[in-house]
Amino acid sequence: MAPLGEKLARTCLYTAGILTDTSQVDRVYASIKAGIIDGRYPPGAPLSEPALASAHGMSRTPVREGMSRLWQEGYLDRVQGRGYFVGRVTVQSINDTFDVRRLLEGAAAARAAELATPGEVSLLRELAELPTRDYREGEVANARFHLAIAEAARNTLATELIERCLAQIDRFLSPGASSSQFQTGASQAHLRIAGAIARRDPAAARALMEDHLDCGSSRMKAALLRGEIAGVGVR
Repeated sequence: MAPLGEKLARTCLYTAGILTDTSQVDRVYASIKAGIIDGRYPPGAPLSEPALASAHGMSRTPVREGMSRLWQEGYLDRVQGRGYFVGRVTVQSINDTFDVRRLLEGAAAARAAELATPGEVSLLRELAELPTRDYREGEVANARFHLAIAEAARNTLATELIERCLAQIDRFLSPGASSSQFQTGASQAHLRIAGAIARRDPAAARALMEDHLDCGSSRMKAALLRGEIAGVGVR
């Protein structure tokens, strides 16, 4: 889901005739982004425009535009004269992502406690208790829970920004961190958050969400110190 400002900017460029084939750009953008998030393109790996164009059956122009979008979003690094490389996971990027999530999702949980319908509360409880068999299922269930809260808060922009943050967290973990340590206790934390929303207690919902994210941030930093997250940069 692209940010609203990006959507507006791309619409203007398309109308002006600067971008001529948005469907191809969107397709290659989504494909490369998915490859970065699921670890098929590891941190630091070079990405070749000709190879990607051939693999997707298109010219280099939409590939270049798609890669430019990913560079602007922080998924790629660009080196003058050498092209694009998959962005490295950095301590700063992890801190920044969790800081933004804490602000956005704490506010979203508080707002959801005021606005969520009984059906939305029921969905939150269902998602919190959803059984998962592996890392990927756990990540999907986690994302669905957090996005369901954002949607219950009735803020489309916040939902889109939270979705971007969740994708970044998935990218941080994909290179090799053990998923079990990040999923431990998540269901109980989600149930407590859903309970506060059901009780119409904005302060408790915010505090529980912030505590949940602080716990996730601490565990990820501990994984960094143990060398369990690959492709970590210095900046």
